[in-house]
Amino acid sequence: MYQGYPDFQQIIICDNQRFIAGYQQNDAYFLYPDSVSILAANPLAFSLDIVRSYSTDSIYGWLNFTTELQFAGVQSLTEFKQQHPDTAVRVLPVLPGSLGFDVPVEYHSALSGQSYDATWYSAQCIQFIILLNSASTQLIEKTLLDDILGFNARLDGFVEGVSPRLAYTVEFDPRALMLELAAGVKGAYPVEGERVAFDYGLLTQYLYQNIALLPLKITPALPINAPEETLLFSQAFLDRLYNLLGTPYAGPAASNAALICLTVPAYGGRVIFPLETEVLSRRPLCFILDPFAAAQQIAKISPDTIIHRTTAPPLPAGELEIDVYYTFPPGLKSSVFIDIQLTVPAGDIYPLEQKQTQSLVPDSSRLTFRFHNSALEKQAFFYQIRVSYPQDGAYCTLSGEVRRSDNRALVLDYAALPCNFLTISIDPEFARQSRISGIYHSAGWLQDLALTEAAPYFSCPILGDDTYAEATAYALSGSEAVPLPMPITQATTIGAYSFPQFGAQRARITVHLPAEMLKAVLTFQAQNDSRTTEHTFTHPQDSFEYQWNVTSIFAAGFRYKTAAGPWSPYVTGDQTIDIKGE
Repeated sequence: MYQGYPDFQQIIICDNQRFIAGYQQNDAYFLYPDSVSILAANPLAFSLDIVRSYSTDSIYGWLNFTTELQFAGVQSLTEFKQQHPDTAVRVLPVLPGSLGFDVPVEYHSALSGQSYDATWYSAQCIQFIILLNSASTQLIEKTLLDDILGFNARLDGFVEGVSPRLAYTVEFDPRALMLELAAGVKGAYPVEGERVAFDYGLLTQYLYQNIALLPLKITPALPINAPEETLLFSQAFLDRLYNLLGTPYAGPAASNAALICLTVPAYGGRVIFPLETEVLSRRPLCFILDPFAAAQQIAKISPDTIIHRTTAPPLPAGELEIDVYYTFPPGLKSSVFIDIQLTVPAGDIYPLEQKQTQSLVPDSSRLTFRFHNSALEKQAFFYQIRVSYPQDGAYCTLSGEVRRSDNRALVLDYAALPCNFLTISIDPEFARQSRISGIYHSAGWLQDLALTEAAPYFSCPILGDDTYAEATAYALSGSEAVPLPMPITQATTIGAYSFPQFGAQRARITVHLPAEMLKAVLTFQAQNDSRTTEHTFTHPQDSFEYQWNVTSIFAAGFRYKTAAGPWSPYVTGDQTIDIKGE
């Protein structure tokens, strides 16, 4: 059911990097990100728009930037591939939670203590559009132009995966357990709504160290002196406890500790967790970044490329203007349409309800709606987003819920869309030698998938649980084609390491010698490599592990020959070679 999701039961550490297996995909691992930074695109994925409005006699702005999760480079993955050959490595998809700013203490700003939702995310990139009042606009402008230091941000997110499956049953009273955890876990503190905030790492450690002392009935009993199983049990139990009582929680912007909230039930009760069941859960992670450092360097030379200034013309008398800010799904199929309908209720000035619909378009982030001003006082409006797609010769429409807004400017976060989207991208370096083609499947709906250097993104709506993409890489300079061995079920970036044949490889070579031959020398050569390796085989030592490094998925094999014989065709995998006698 959850094939291809991260499997929390199989997490390994290799060369200080953390990997997590794909559930029911033994040949695939996800790599945890190291850090996050502003996407290094050209132009930089960062802009500050400053608007002077004569109608409202004010200055306001909107900040638009995209962060990129940073992962270990190809060289640092060599050790992992040597230990786990024939496995694919994919970037770990992170679900964004929110972003908060750590403003220098000498600057008092409305940005402090606020959390901002992402407007879009893919496997590596997360985009934010943030509306700013006059003071915040001027502070960020000053930060960019005057190199204010220590103005950082914190990005919170989640990893969604399959919780460990263990042959235990846990019975407990959630209220009694929560009272003990709230009193015992270091740094836990109450927040609104009868919730308690916990440092996720410290909570996991507390469960692991005190599992036998907590009010839990565990069947069968946990083994004594089995630390690895006790830790896995604690993690599996916490996954299910979060599903029952948990909510996301963004910690202080100056801290890099991942936090969660758990609710303290008002009354006692009885809950049973069968840990062998297959369940999805979310685990938090967070990153600290300087969102302004790269933009400051550009602003020193060419500030107009980062800071855009406009003047809004005065509104005609009796008109109302509403701005909608959004991110268009990158690489959205041209046959899929997204629109938003705004409704202004009848008021004491204009007594009729007003509706307008506009389509979201690529290469833009703003729509402006104009209505008759319907009320003397500031009045709320309502909006609804629709996604339309073609099927069986007609268009089907998914409609989101009708939502209310009390502001004259609206930012659409990704949660406002009526459905989720699967976004797939191609790694820029990989795109210089390859293109990707395939088919996207979602609840019986099929769409062509294509990724190139010029069009590196693909997005399509997810219409049901049965959603996946099949993909094949094609060489730009030849006719070679290599299929991706597993279906794509989550947002991902396809690169060379997405294919198990890339990187360090090994094959077991077994040679059968005739009885009269004492030894045989074989020479091995990896494809696209001028170097060779020799090995001598004898009757007692008839096996050898040949190791080589694949630098192109289109040249993943090796060949071999005896001293006097010709080269074999290129092969992959273990080989058994029969040497003929004289």
